[in-house]
Amino acid sequence: MVLWDYIVVGGGLAGSVISNRLAEQTPRPKILVIEGGINANDREDIVWVNSTNGQGGDFDWNYQSVPQVNLDNRVIPSNAGKGLGGGTLINGAFWVRGHKLEYDQWASLVGDDRWSYESQLPYMRKTEAFFTNDTDLEQRGLDGNVKIQGMTEKGRNFPMRQPLIDSWAALGVSPVTDFDGNRGEPIGISEAQESRNNGRRQPTSLVYPLDSVTVLTETLVAKIITGLDTKGELVARGVKLANGTEIHARETILTAGAYRTPQILMLSGIGPRDTLEKHGIDVVLDQPSVGQNLHDHPVLPAFWQIKNPSEGWARESGHPLWDGPQYDLGLDIDFITTLSLPKDGLARAIEEDEGVKPDPATHPLLRQDRAHVSHTVQYSGVSPDGSVVMTLTLLLATQSKGKVTISSADINDHPVIDANFLGTAVDRFAMRESVRHDLELLTSNRTVVGREIVAGEANPNPLSVASSDEEIDARIRQFTAGCYHPMGTASMGKVVDSELRVKGVKHLRIADTSVFPVAIAANLQVATYALAEQAADIIKKAGSHGC
Repeated sequence: MVLWDYIVVGGGLAGSVISNRLAEQTPRPKILVIEGGINANDREDIVWVNSTNGQGGDFDWNYQSVPQVNLDNRVIPSNAGKGLGGGTLINGAFWVRGHKLEYDQWASLVGDDRWSYESQLPYMRKTEAFFTNDTDLEQRGLDGNVKIQGMTEKGRNFPMRQPLIDSWAALGVSPVTDFDGNRGEPIGISEAQESRNNGRRQPTSLVYPLDSVTVLTETLVAKIITGLDTKGELVARGVKLANGTEIHARETILTAGAYRTPQILMLSGIGPRDTLEKHGIDVVLDQPSVGQNLHDHPVLPAFWQIKNPSEGWARESGHPLWDGPQYDLGLDIDFITTLSLPKDGLARAIEEDEGVKPDPATHPLLRQDRAHVSHTVQYSGVSPDGSVVMTLTLLLATQSKGKVTISSADINDHPVIDANFLGTAVDRFAMRESVRHDLELLTSNRTVVGREIVAGEANPNPLSVASSDEEIDARIRQFTAGCYHPMGTASMGKVVDSELRVKGVKHLRIADTSVFPVAIAANLQVATYALAEQAADIIKKAGSHGC
């Protein structure tokens, strides 16, 4: 019987990075990666920005949420990458770190400064290769595995760029330094950055090659095999596959993502006792925090009518400007504009949630500005004649907590997902304020975009700056979706310690977004790469016995 040094359950972003880095050791350890999807490294149908096999396609688990109470009881798609590379096969390729505050809060919560922004910064830099004339070499990496491209770097000069800058300025919003929001303080206007190499998608399993490890694809892990050691302590000994095969290892590392990781734990008898007993699963470790603390970013799309489409504001307008090959190299987006919230309204929402008036000097949402929401304007993909553009309003510092649980003891059944979108007054206030920002930006006489470019919302019942809170809230409930950024379901400090070891189970670690104890105010690529790079160092230092 082969005894592996490491079994990595899940060959997505984190699993690929960790396996690649562990294989750098001498002597090289025996590493087995087990992935539920296929090897998509040679698939050209996922490479380009206009690829047709993305979210909802072959490389998506196509999960669905339970009906969301605060979204008119709608079932919300909960997409997740399926295949080597995981989410990097289907994500939007946005490269966003978020605000340093969330990372520092993470470190404070778990009592370990290794998870602060400054301590994770070397791993963020190690991952990326980003070079412009304005690159901040103390903050950005030049020679990492993942090539990062900006908008202007590739010569994409979108026609609405300057009008948007001027319009945000009219609302009191300025660019961040060098338009680079990836320096830990993103509040303001940032140029969008993408994890593309000359326009091509970069699956993690390509840029962190798995040539030196053994990979099983199209294989599901049914459970973690556990037992007692000679001291009577609970220990992980490997995995049992869905087909019944048992594979043993000195250490097992779960990187199956924020939906599958808690499911596998529960199917292994590690989770809330009542859930396990309900489904006839023997309780190995009563751990009520498994599956709890689910965060995801709600996103609200909206559509806006262009006054004169022939001026070329949108890609489909037929304007010759868009014929340049550089416009095929990435998303048709200039900026990510990140904003905080008005403190008075935020304080009232906090009081509604918590039942007491918050202290502005000490409350974490009030004592300093947070990267609470982001706004983007997309110039394509909406109308065939270029008469409409789209905005995406993203709630970053979400305060709502949901959960992941199971419907059966069978790994082939999808996990039960309840993100509890907009479950707090703070989140509902944040989305309402964000919609008002969009309306001011795009339809008011205060801005050049509102006066000269956009006629109004392209909706049978258009909102305006005069719309009531009730009208805005109804629109939010009707159209808000999820951004496919799940995290927190095996939180550090509760389910794992700051060494990523599952509490109460030796030789078992978790190293994916499920360990994030707070909602990272960003798309999760950068944070996950940094987590995985640091996890590999932690595991190397501990040695193959993982103690």
